[in-house]
Amino acid sequence: MLVRLFFFILFLLFLDYYLFSSISSLFNRSILSKRIFSTFYWFLSFAIYFIIYYVFINYEKRTPSVHFNNDIIISTLIFMILFSKLLALFPLIIDDFLRFLRFVFSLFSNRGSSFVGVKISRFDFLQKLSVFLGSTLFVTLLSGVLFGRYNFKVKKTKIKIKNWNSIINGLKIVQISDLHLGSFNSIEKLEEVVEIINEQKPDIFVFTGDLVNNYFTEAVPYINTLGKIKAKYGKFSVLGNHDYCDYVGWKRNSDKWNNNFTSMINIHKKMGFDLLMNESRIIKISDASFNIVGVENWGSGNFNKDGDLTLAMKEIDMNQPTILLSHDPSHWTSQVLNFEKNIDLQLAGHTHGMQFGIDTSHLKWSPVKARYKQWSGLYTKFKKHIYVNTGIGHLGYAGRVGIMPEISVLELYS
Repeated sequence: MLVRLFFFILFLLFLDYYLFSSISSLFNRSILSKRIFSTFYWFLSFAIYFIIYYVFINYEKRTPSVHFNNDIIISTLIFMILFSKLLALFPLIIDDFLRFLRFVFSLFSNRGSSFVGVKISRFDFLQKLSVFLGSTLFVTLLSGVLFGRYNFKVKKTKIKIKNWNSIINGLKIVQISDLHLGSFNSIEKLEEVVEIINEQKPDIFVFTGDLVNNYFTEAVPYINTLGKIKAKYGKFSVLGNHDYCDYVGWKRNSDKWNNNFTSMINIHKKMGFDLLMNESRIIKISDASFNIVGVENWGSGNFNKDGDLTLAMKEIDMNQPTILLSHDPSHWTSQVLNFEKNIDLQLAGHTHGMQFGIDTSHLKWSPVKARYKQWSGLYTKFKKHIYVNTGIGHLGYAGRVGIMPEISVLELYS
């Protein structure tokens, strides 16, 4: 593993040298500006190498903690700098390709001999474009950390349900998803989320998975805060793929995995959530009723498939509308849409909207739509619906650009 790390850092050093040598001429107006740029560039680069080395060496020594940490800020800084540099490389690669073509052309032209030993200069435009693209991406990602990370938005949607009893028209479900509390580092910010939820006066509150990144201990500091959520007819939750602690290499039959998973289930109880694990509840309000069903995580591809829709739907009242809580939206097209028993609405999360994109009343786009057809908001097919919440928390990158942390307010009508 150390050999791989060595070659990885060596590769980064090569890319850094290529980028530095390609754009340094733009900062050669004076000896002072050249020295300042060189010092800043290489200091930052070697600092990143050191951080990567330190995190790699100490990763296995780290233990789950109930205390806050700033690991995600460190990883975000690395992510921002590396991706900004990679984007900056593209114009330079194009420039080098054009320089090569100019060189080859010169060899076969009448003036070929005059080009021998002559350095073919870079295009000034492409050099400046490289700096512009790299710096623009860095500033954009930085703004996502400073202004997007905790910029909570309420999104209200009205949904018409077949066979919905008009007595409970306007029933309000407030949904949040993907808290990833291991990446949160502020109880005050989560208190703000809870305050916004309670201001909506939900009839029902649902949480659709990924409470933590890996360990149940990440949620411990927030138990009291999430326990303050109020809902007239109940608070329901399901597990997401990150709630199983499958990404740290623990075997599912090991004691530490079982202890973590059991503790995760108890955390939901302590917060006052009715955790639905392949089971259902019937909600009765006056003379109206409907089913709420919750499955464990089921995701297409390599994601875990603990969800058992057949088991979860076993006890439902077929004469009543059914709302399904299932973390991964790929479940909808894979199983839910064509399931033998009718499911009117699935509430999901998981995608985060990739924490990067455009979300306006006229345009909605994110790179994540290449992976998930249903990635944000309401989708309808065969008079059945799925609503995908883009999440409250964040993972990997401690920010959001364009796709803000979402609190969904869903009103149901006949």
